[in-house]
Amino acid sequence: MNGKQYLNAFINNSATIRDVLAADVENAPHKAVAYDTDGKLALPATDGGPVVGIILSDTPANDNGATPAGAEVDVLIRHIGLAEAGAAVAKGDFLTAAADGTVRKAAAGEYILGIAMTAASAAGELAQVYITHSGYAK
Repeated sequence: MNGKQYLNAFINNSATIRDVLAADVENAPHKAVAYDTDGKLALPATDGGPVVGIILSDTPANDNGATPAGAEVDVLIRHIGLAEAGAAVAKGDFLTAAADGTVRKAAAGEYILGIAMTAASAAGELAQVYITHSGYAK
């Protein structure tokens, strides 16, 4: 038989991944993260840059409220979860991540992480986000 067989191909049906943080992250739960140049999770390098997903709420922290470098964290990469708003967002806004890991309304040329399913009236509030990885805002 000369054809290729795909019966046992690896398919990850989970909406989450587990990976290692590159550096300490203050108040890590609900922050957006990206991969750094070493392939570790980190806060986004720039405002509006591409991200992988959102750190889940059960992330451990030390006495100072930081999740330390080298800690394994679970990251939601698709579906609906909670993200910390960096500014007020309206239900239906396309959201991007800021360099501090919070989310805000995407501006032209910024990576769209997802869509706000609930509003947040101020920075620091949690908004429900449908993670879509929709490319870049126009």
